[in-house]
Amino acid sequence: MNLLRLIRYRFFLFAGLLPFFLGQMIAFGTGGGFDWKIFSLGLLGIFFVLTAVELFNEYFDSKVGGDRIFSQEEVNIPNWFWTLGIAALAGGFVIGLYLASLTGWWVLFFSFFGFMGAYFYVGPPIRWAYRGFGETVIGLCYGPFMVLGSYYIQTGKIAFVPFYASLICGLSVFCLAILNEIPDYYQDMLVGKRNLVVRLGKERALVLLKAGLATVFAMLIAGIVFKAISPPALMAFVTVPWILVSFKRVGTNLDDPGLFRLAVNTIVISHVVIAVSLGLSFLV
Repeated sequence: MNLLRLIRYRFFLFAGLLPFFLGQMIAFGTGGGFDWKIFSLGLLGIFFVLTAVELFNEYFDSKVGGDRIFSQEEVNIPNWFWTLGIAALAGGFVIGLYLASLTGWWVLFFSFFGFMGAYFYVGPPIRWAYRGFGETVIGLCYGPFMVLGSYYIQTGKIAFVPFYASLICGLSVFCLAILNEIPDYYQDMLVGKRNLVVRLGKERALVLLKAGLATVFAMLIAGIVFKAISPPALMAFVTVPWILVSFKRVGTNLDDPGLFRLAVNTIVISHVVIAVSLGLSFLV
């Protein structure tokens, strides 16, 4: 099996890179300026960290059989995945140090928590994903930490508006993480992965997912009412009918992986639309 097929490219591209771009758009749109050198260095640093996340996830999951316990295809993850992951984290750390020297020490704060999430999401001894904190870590890392960090390297400051937008982005990613775990309920339970879906059960996890998405759209409306974000962010609401249809289909049969593929694709696209709409609302 080609090892490249293991990389969860959708999460890499959509959950990982979009928050960085969102922070950059907020910085530019709110008058914080835009420096191509800082943008390029920040993007390279994020790329290193996201690469490490993918490598560590595959390496540590393979040690306990996670994600492939029901698969008939044997996959051997080489030890160099871990080595390359450490090298990628080191590259991101070096870039973080340099950006901190240009903009301020808050870069190190965001970098530290990003590294904590990258390695210990499935890495021992913490294993956030196995203790019911993985979804929260994902929401924080791909929401407030990355969006605010991206905004900070361009502006050198922390502000309420990017923080509010980062909460919307982070909660959207949190919902995507919950939905991704529902089809893996049985295999996660067998390998001891006590994530929120395993702890709550699939039915209550689906309720949590719906509540999370409802909160995302409520925060979009509240942000416009209180002028934290501008009306173009309402473009995200075009995804609501599609979300409702997909949830109606999966709600009657939580054990059908085919139906969940539709739901996952729906939430992935919805997350992209939400993040892009938020970003455009600061550029208009």
